[in-house]
Amino acid sequence: MRAGLALVVLLVLGACGGAKEPQGPAIVVLATGEEGDALTELLADFTDDTGVPVSIEWGSSADNADRLIEKVGIPADVLITDNIADAWRVADSGALRPVQAPAFAELHPSLKDPDGYWAAIDVRTLVIAHRNDARPLTTSYDDLGDAQFMGRVCLSSPQRSINRSLIAFLIDEKGVKEAERLVRRWVKNLAMPTFASEDDMLNAMRAGDCDYGIVSMADNLDGLTPFSPPPHYVDASAVGVGRHAQQAESAHLLVDWLLRNPKFELRTDESPPFVGTVGWRDEEVRLLAERAGYR
Repeated sequence: MRAGLALVVLLVLGACGGAKEPQGPAIVVLATGEEGDALTELLADFTDDTGVPVSIEWGSSADNADRLIEKVGIPADVLITDNIADAWRVADSGALRPVQAPAFAELHPSLKDPDGYWAAIDVRTLVIAHRNDARPLTTSYDDLGDAQFMGRVCLSSPQRSINRSLIAFLIDEKGVKEAERLVRRWVKNLAMPTFASEDDMLNAMRAGDCDYGIVSMADNLDGLTPFSPPPHYVDASAVGVGRHAQQAESAHLLVDWLLRNPKFELRTDESPPFVGTVGWRDEEVRLLAERAGYR
């Protein structure tokens, strides 16, 4: 089953190996991905631990966000997005309720909505990937706009959340004009048109079609060397509870469980940038990409 299809998977675990027998109504979760991926397994573990069944309805992050905003179909209890921008706009529309989970209070402030409507559950560090023999090595995102990198840079689509996140942080750091100038230089240095997926871009890098690219540490970087320029920017997934959740208590329990079983580890000596920046800068990012010819 593929993302974007109106499919429902009921995660029901047998009472074996210590698993609790599923009981009560299922939590309706709007999620991005497909059956059998890591999120499916994670939610199955939740049912195993708590006995609360979960019904997953797969769709794109944007479509799921629109469904919650427009109140389409059965009211969803939990929304899991693959980016912060979608969670931000759902909260901004009033379609989420404040999270009531003890683990939310313990989460680093940079990883949650200050008004309490969503939290990051998967954080991916952004990096510049080099082909192993590529020289010179970069030390900043600005380097990729230098003339010596002309015809050597690959980028994925600006629709990809990692690129939206990076540009949002650059706007926050440099201002719109300087961030746009940098993106224009990246576009000028492209070896070929942007790629629809990170996997396609990474394959092109391994094939020698380009030497440098912006990716996530979550990607398969075999044969490539990653470098994370300071400050360490991130891309993140988020979770929130639907305003009209019918299983609100169980929904908050799921959020609490996800925050206590994170897919990332935040080092105690780090203070990551506020991921919400990606949400409230998202429209600026879209307009900047259009003006810069980044398509």
